[in-house]
Amino acid sequence: MIESTEQALGPTWNLQRCMADLILDAGSAESFGGDPRAFGAGRGLQKADQEALEKFKSQLLVYRDLARTALEDPLPDCFPITHALLEQADLWEGCLDAFLASRTIQSPYYRDVNPSFVAWLANSIWGQERWPFLLELAHFEYIEVEILRWPDEAPAMDLKAAPAGDSQVVFDGATRNLAYHFRVHEATKQDPEPASGETFLLGYRDSEGDFIYSELSAHASAFLARCLEGAAVGKAASGLGLELDDVLDLLIGLREKGALLGFR
Repeated sequence: MIESTEQALGPTWNLQRCMADLILDAGSAESFGGDPRAFGAGRGLQKADQEALEKFKSQLLVYRDLARTALEDPLPDCFPITHALLEQADLWEGCLDAFLASRTIQSPYYRDVNPSFVAWLANSIWGQERWPFLLELAHFEYIEVEILRWPDEAPAMDLKAAPAGDSQVVFDGATRNLAYHFRVHEATKQDPEPASGETFLLGYRDSEGDFIYSELSAHASAFLARCLEGAAVGKAASGLGLELDDVLDLLIGLREKGALLGFR
């Protein structure tokens, strides 16, 4: 299918692939700058396109820098602790080079750069032999941004303030029930390596729209996972061998914190 697409598009496909290589490959500035014609010829470009690359070499190198900057700019803001960790090891730029060269970013939307970075870490396992917590740390940092930017929803109507055994829990769409092998929520820019330890967190927005997380027990996390799937409170509790009074207290406390919208 790929070969037939290339044949159908012909020179256009080769030109697009050439520009992608120029922007995304780490060493392309040197090879392109040294011989633009050879750079294009090696990617199947026609003679006229090779000449255009040479004619506009300076402009294309500026465009390359601008395009890479646009792709890289969101990452330190979304992943400040991951950035600090890799900067300390002098590996941040190498990480970005590997990420861009992977061609993981397929979306035309700027907002998809950050989740694409997390997906790349998961698929490539980059850096995780040295830092086994790296993927979980980056995931937690991304989740904070995702929760903060989650679209506001219309207020839920006719919700009860207190749950009963047959109640269903109503969560905000931004709420996330999280489980990690490392205490990623304790990492800081100054101390970016989290301790190991099974960790369960509920991430949400409070009434002011700020990101908040509550640390949970394993049983509480499993219970809330069932509630998020739509199970009634009593059924979710009994399925885990939990006392109804205990989970009702948990839910009331979480609602008071703003982690839950209410019950129906």
